[in-house]
Amino acid sequence: MRKFFVLAGFFLVIICQVFGQENQFESKKSFDDLVIKADRLKAESKYDSALVIFNFLKNRAELENDTLNIIRSNLGIGAVLFLLKETDVARDYYRKLILMAKSINDSSYINKGFYGIGGTYQIDGNLDSAFYYYENTLPYFIGKNQYKDAGLILANLASIYYSRGELDLSIETSLKSSEFAKMADSPQLEGSNLRMLGMIHRVKKEYDESQKYYFNAYRIADANNFLKDKGDALYGLIKLNRDQEDYDKVIRYYENYISVLEDIYLKGENDQILDLKEKYKTASLKLENERQKNFAFQQRKYKTITLIVSITLVVAAFIIIYVIDQRRKNIKALAEKNEEINRQQIDELLQKQEIASLQGVLEGQETERRRVAIDLHDRLGGILSMVKLHFSVVTESLSKDDQAHAKFMKASDLLDQATGEVRSISHNLLSGVLMKFGLVPALEDLKDKISQTGKLKVTLYSNELNNVLSAEQELQLYRIVQELISNILKHSQAKEANIQLTKGDESVNLIVEDDGIGFDLKAVNKKTGIGLSNLKARVAKLNGNFHIDSGRGAGTTISIDIPIHHD
Repeated sequence: MRKFFVLAGFFLVIICQVFGQENQFESKKSFDDLVIKADRLKAESKYDSALVIFNFLKNRAELENDTLNIIRSNLGIGAVLFLLKETDVARDYYRKLILMAKSINDSSYINKGFYGIGGTYQIDGNLDSAFYYYENTLPYFIGKNQYKDAGLILANLASIYYSRGELDLSIETSLKSSEFAKMADSPQLEGSNLRMLGMIHRVKKEYDESQKYYFNAYRIADANNFLKDKGDALYGLIKLNRDQEDYDKVIRYYENYISVLEDIYLKGENDQILDLKEKYKTASLKLENERQKNFAFQQRKYKTITLIVSITLVVAAFIIIYVIDQRRKNIKALAEKNEEINRQQIDELLQKQEIASLQGVLEGQETERRRVAIDLHDRLGGILSMVKLHFSVVTESLSKDDQAHAKFMKASDLLDQATGEVRSISHNLLSGVLMKFGLVPALEDLKDKISQTGKLKVTLYSNELNNVLSAEQELQLYRIVQELISNILKHSQAKEANIQLTKGDESVNLIVEDDGIGFDLKAVNKKTGIGLSNLKARVAKLNGNFHIDSGRGAGTTISIDIPIHHD
């Protein structure tokens, strides 16, 4: 019901009748005297009486077209509504006074309005907004030596710091506010700071300090008859002694606290006599106003219901559309996933067929290599040996001085070279060292030949294989190493390569690594070349598996495991 007292200022004649001769006397007083009285009533928690006086002053200022005093009245009304926690209404009054203060370029009241708005946000729990307004107005009041306003802002900032748990900063700010309160001769503000300091030290369990501040706050409130502040100080002492488990003092302070509340109630009743008169005189106007408000409320209610139903239907339609769209997307995603799985299965099948085809080609190549190598070695090699024998007979029959003798000797040397080339080609095709001595000596021979070129330094490490591999397996491993060394020479720009051949319990492991430029595995997998396909086919033929580890600038390591078949 307190909101209705805001309307009382608009009925100046009725207020004058209620207050009678006392109000007639007060109307003759100066504006400043009435503001002081209203502030006094506000400090004594007589908010309704203070509100009536401020509204009276506002209407008088409006009749006199006194902009400054209208601003001062709005500030007082906003302050009372702030204490009554009518924050929305209080903000409206503060905003009105800011607009009017801007019209007369009064920075002081502009900043007071902003400070008031900050206070309403603090009451509402919007501490960030409150902090923003306080921080922006504080420098102005300090610069203008308006100590009371500066002290009030600092007190509120201290409260925000306390809420955030920044207790030391809250103490520091409260002490600064207390200094400004003394400079402004504002005992109520000083008492408020003392209560804040008492509360902070109680929370920090600094009980002696807390009690000192609460006692000083109580003394100030009692000397100035600030009943609410007096009650707040006593309540702080109750909490303090309860924390210390001194229940005798708790009971004593609680009795004093009840006594103060009774005084507030009794003095409030005297104020209520005036309030009841005011309510009686304005009842008919309020009733009509309530009827109009009720009609407007019903209209708004009907529009609100219509709007809610419309929004509900629209939201429901959007939900249905969204569900349908999501279902369609899920079906599409499932179809794409199935298509991807089918494509992968087809790719795997094609890869298996390709490996099988390559295995057949490789087997054919090995058979052809063996046949050509044998033909070169046995047939062509034999023929060349017979030709060499005949050349020797002819050469011996000729005199060394004969010109034909020199030509036959030259032909004999060329024939020796041809025989050596045939033997070399035959060995390369059939890997003669491999056939005679096995895989490890063949790799040693390959290592030496490559290293002798000076293009690549090759090292070999191996342990005894003990004939765990068949001749076919050794041949395939040898071809794999040849392929890998060839790739290193062609593509890697490596300086060194390392071959490791070791036997485990269940498999033979081959590792070939280099210090070259490496390559992008993803790019290579997308466009598989013949060399990599051959490698896969050879490893698959041996029922083995392999792994490639490489990256740009990081060299390449290829590891191959071939299972051992135990008889």
